[in-house]
Amino acid sequence: MSNVPLEDDGGVISDELRDIMEETLRIIYLPVTVMGVVTNIINIRVFLEQGVRNDSTNISFVFLSIWDLLGCASLIPSSLCPIIRYTNGFITSFTCTTISFGFNNYIHVAVQNMTVWTTTYISLMRCLCVIFPIKVKVWFTPQKTIIVNIAIFAVFLPAQYIYAAFTSFVWVFSSEFNATIAILKDSATAQIILFYHQPISNFTLPVIAVVIVSINTVLLTRKLIQVKKWRLENSSDKGGNARGDKSSNPTSGKVLGSKDIELIKFINTTTSIFLVCSLMGFIPGVAIMSVPGVTWDGVNKNVFFVAFYSRFLFDIINSSINFFFYMHVSSRYKSAFASAFKKCICQDLNDVRNKNT
Repeated sequence: MSNVPLEDDGGVISDELRDIMEETLRIIYLPVTVMGVVTNIINIRVFLEQGVRNDSTNISFVFLSIWDLLGCASLIPSSLCPIIRYTNGFITSFTCTTISFGFNNYIHVAVQNMTVWTTTYISLMRCLCVIFPIKVKVWFTPQKTIIVNIAIFAVFLPAQYIYAAFTSFVWVFSSEFNATIAILKDSATAQIILFYHQPISNFTLPVIAVVIVSINTVLLTRKLIQVKKWRLENSSDKGGNARGDKSSNPTSGKVLGSKDIELIKFINTTTSIFLVCSLMGFIPGVAIMSVPGVTWDGVNKNVFFVAFYSRFLFDIINSSINFFFYMHVSSRYKSAFASAFKKCICQDLNDVRNKNT
């Protein structure tokens, strides 16, 4: 154990400002993460109720909900640190923050990357489904969808811990606090890995995903507008168009039914939320590439922590609010929701009756 004072290192963000920003953000985390855990448990139950045996889209949404659930749950420990500060003091809270960031928050970043690429897979699958309605059933089978999502998990979880593997917790005596506290130290190897790994995982790959999702969302929206326009123009016709003559469809492809249109709206809603929240996901990558010393214990370590905590807020917002948009946009989701929880309520009532008898 060494004697290391934790005075301000003269970085872009002072220790006092970092403390205020972190505490404010983590106080917001708690209700949002708890809501995210609850809503994603509901989402998983509803998508399973809809059926996943032969539906690649529902399988992907189950995986997406699992990633969102884990992403929210992983931030609950760090969101409790401000409460610890007021019950057990600042020193305990500081150590809580350090340890939770070192363990839980890296899980969160890994899971968030899974969310990004599962969302990208869903948008690509539905876009190709509209453009190539026959071939897509061969390209995106339920078995392939499961394999893709397992591969996403197998790639991004260990990849996120490459940097963490070369860092460690160090218990030091702080002359500023006159107490022993835990801090994170990264080795020279960790700094080299961070220099190459973080810009790729927190900037390049998310940019690629956002571009793919944006293109797919635009194409799906354009298709939806074309179909609506075609239906509007032909709704008053008394000839072949009124009977849904495919040859007159300007999209020259599959004539989308109401369920197809609703599914496009459903997926576009999911991807739109993703795109808005993903803009803030670039903060850590930009900070690391543009500001010197942005590491766990670099000169601008405060920028490192604040950048990630800011990104985490938008991550959990994206993971928590999908349920409300699903309920608003999709009649199929609402029907499955009612069916799933009606069964639960009825089963509970039957269990009570059986116990009473």
